[in-house]
Amino acid sequence: MGAMNLLVTGAGGHVGQAVVARARARGHRVRALFRGAGDPDAGIEVLRVDLAADALDAALDGIDAVIHAAAALTGDEARMRRDTVTATRALMQAVGRAGVPRVVLVGSMAVYGTQGLRPGAMVDESTAPEDRPDLRDAYCRTKMAQEGVARDAARENGTELWLMRAGAVWGPEHLWNAHLGLALGPALARIGAGGEIPLVHRDRCADALVAAAETAPAGIEVLNLLDADRPDRERYVAALRRGGWPRIVVPIPWRALDLAARVMAPLAPRLPGLLRRPVLRARLMPLRYCDRRLRERLNPSPAPDFEAAMAAALSDGATT
Repeated sequence: MGAMNLLVTGAGGHVGQAVVARARARGHRVRALFRGAGDPDAGIEVLRVDLAADALDAALDGIDAVIHAAAALTGDEARMRRDTVTATRALMQAVGRAGVPRVVLVGSMAVYGTQGLRPGAMVDESTAPEDRPDLRDAYCRTKMAQEGVARDAARENGTELWLMRAGAVWGPEHLWNAHLGLALGPALARIGAGGEIPLVHRDRCADALVAAAETAPAGIEVLNLLDADRPDRERYVAALRRGGWPRIVVPIPWRALDLAARVMAPLAPRLPGLLRRPVLRARLMPLRYCDRRLRERLNPSPAPDFEAAMAAALSDGATT
């Protein structure tokens, strides 16, 4: 693959920074979109752009592929829809006008539902999306809407589209994730022990995203981004504790909490997150995951085993 002209949105974020570094290491020319302040590397073209409000056509001039990593992770739902869904719609419209042939969307495995799944089931690209997004959180709803906007625009424009559904992206300074349970100061209420955590290390994620930009998808193609070595909750927490947190672990059986959520199901719209059964099951139901399609289609660089990667992350940054 020769050098490409890549546009990276969300270039100042956790994933975006790693994507820019990986793209440059592969010899590509990078145009990086930052919304706010940032400290980009020398050697890349930097544009300060609000995707939801600013004109984008000039940013796409001469671009071979877009890696769209910009999205809102937190905030109220209106803000998240603006920065994720509205921004993606504007970008895809500009992609169509500019004739950019390929887009790589950084999606999320949060869009999957657990309807019809039993504990221990396998989740892969054929798993159905959530059928009750109204009972999930705003992040799930906005990522589902983002995918819909991208699909519709890609079909209309004839754009090649990778829907890259990332697991829980982790690495230095990003070691906490909601698949563990509840953090309570120095303590962790660990919900369940078994079941794989759908992790993807930041560097493996970036490697796969750049590989996708280099590779033609089959029209619109979905891939889950996952590590090859996926620990269960007990193993993850044991490795995390080597960094000093959590000092106390309180195990809570998953089945007991699931039973409580099922009993309270009629009240679900008024209940907090983990007491709504679709939220609880999506985050904490003991499941297995599959990275076979990722390896077959993009063959990302081998990742170190989980304990080695965790030790490196702990030596580089804080635990959350």
